Amino acid sequence: MSLQTKMVFYISIIAICMIIPIGVLMNNNVEQYHYNQFVRNIENGVNMLSYNENEELDIYTVYTDMRDLYAPSFGIYGSNKSYTIVDRYSNEIYSNDSVFLSSTDSSFINELFLSANFMSSMAGSPINSDATLNVRGRTFYDYAITMSNIVVYFRYYKADWQDMVTEFNETLLSALLFAIIIAFIVGYLLSTAITKPIKDMTIRTKAIAAGDFGKTLDIKADDEIGQLSSSINNMSYSLQNMLDEISSEKNKMEIILDNIEGGVIAFNLKGEMIHNNPAAYIMLNRADLDFTFETFVKEYNLDIDVSDIPADLYKESMLNIDDETLTISIASFKDSLGNAEGVIILLRNITKQFKLDQMRKEFVANVSHELKTPLTSIKSFTETLMAGVDDEETRNHFLEVINSESDRMNNLVQDLLQLSSMDMGRMVLKISHHNVSSLITDAMRAVEAEANHKHHTLVSDIQYKGIAYFDYDRMLQCTINLLVNAIKYTDEYGKIEILTYEQEGYLFISVRDNGIGISKKDQERIFERFYRVDKARTRIMGGTGLGLAISSEIVKAHNGQIEVNSKVNQGTTITIKIPLTQKEDEQ
Repeated sequence: MSLQTKMVFYISIIAICMIIPIGVLMNNNVEQYHYNQFVRNIENGVNMLSYNENEELDIYTVYTDMRDLYAPSFGIYGSNKSYTIVDRYSNEIYSNDSVFLSSTDSSFINELFLSANFMSSMAGSPINSDATLNVRGRTFYDYAITMSNIVVYFRYYKADWQDMVTEFNETLLSALLFAIIIAFIVGYLLSTAITKPIKDMTIRTKAIAAGDFGKTLDIKADDEIGQLSSSINNMSYSLQNMLDEISSEKNKMEIILDNIEGGVIAFNLKGEMIHNNPAAYIMLNRADLDFTFETFVKEYNLDIDVSDIPADLYKESMLNIDDETLTISIASFKDSLGNAEGVIILLRNITKQFKLDQMRKEFVANVSHELKTPLTSIKSFTETLMAGVDDEETRNHFLEVINSESDRMNNLVQDLLQLSSMDMGRMVLKISHHNVSSLITDAMRAVEAEANHKHHTLVSDIQYKGIAYFDYDRMLQCTINLLVNAIKYTDEYGKIEILTYEQEGYLFISVRDNGIGISKKDQERIFERFYRVDKARTRIMGGTGLGLAISSEIVKAHNGQIEVNSKVNQGTTITIKIPLTQKEDEQ
């Protein structure tokens, strides 16, 4: 049942409950009025009687007196009021009651015995209650008085005022029907005035629950309903603003998560994946991430009890995916009560850092080894000399070895200092215009003796003989390093070629040999510091293992590139590419 129907129903019930008691009360008042009038008339009539109190009365005389003299004084007129004279001792009876006149004496007497008022008067102690009696379908009040041996019994039939009561009840019924109609109309209008705003508020709150915050409630009055409507509007505005802020923050977080370098995967306590970002697919090298938390833990062999996730969970470990090294951090995230709500996994690719760390360790080991070897030789030959060497030739040989190892250490330190300067950005390039032919000629002249020592053939093909902008000393060092490497790693009677040409605004310098060559795997690392393809052979041939690393840094400082192209046992070509024009004095 709707609120509107209930209100109409309740208002109608109130109207009925008000009319009916009023009708009953007024009916009772009408009956009571006629009874009181009936009793007053009798009491007035008694005062008019002229009989002696102790005198025995003749029943017939009393009857005729009542009929002829006293009936009007007692208000006895019409067919609905009657009197009956009864001898208390002989039960002789006279009456003008229509019931008596239409029935036998005995039946009427028997009916009189049903009246408490009559019986108490027959006993000499009348009580005269105002209760109504019903005999033969006729309702009446009765009253009795005792005079010596006589009882005068009066009846007042309801039919005398029944028409009035009936008419009044009909009027009351009409008023009741009219009141119900009015109550229905008023109740409908009142309930509509109350329930329409409530219905509007119900529709609005359902719309808010569905996420529609655009509509507002009309506020037509400053009453309680108007204040409630205003509160709902304010709530809608607040929710809209709050959801906008949440949506904005969510979008920001999604953009951040989608664009950060690290991978992010989140699971709820049921083990269902609730979020991941593109970086996670890339790092794990998977086309899909169809995981539950349990399968993820098993897949990557993580030491976690998936059946019990504590609120303070935090673990870190490392994963190797193909050739990549990842760190994986696993932590629980909490709800407002501090209970674990799920697990978030952060992935970071530390391959570069890992390789750099390995290179650092290898670099330290290489430097230590490179310094230890000449120091050991120097110490050994020095101790021998201190012990005394008589042979002049042997002593001179030892001194030459000590000098050679000292030069080797000095070259190593100089190369390390140069690389350190490059790493710290302290290398200053003296850029100016220089002749390319002069650069190649000076570089070949510098390595000519070493090439002749191994019976190599040095060939130059200078296709570009013009001017280029570069730091002459640095570029000469770089070219010499390439030529020295080619001479070292080419067997005797080899051929070393140096070529220069110009293409699309760049100067190309290529050094080609027909030596031992470099494998594809080693080509990726030959520009690393101290990296050697064949460490045993390299150590015999000398060198610090830093030449190509220094050359690479010099070329990069000129905004250029250095590339290697080689096949094992067929030879190697290393090409330098730098812009023909540079800003002078560029650092």
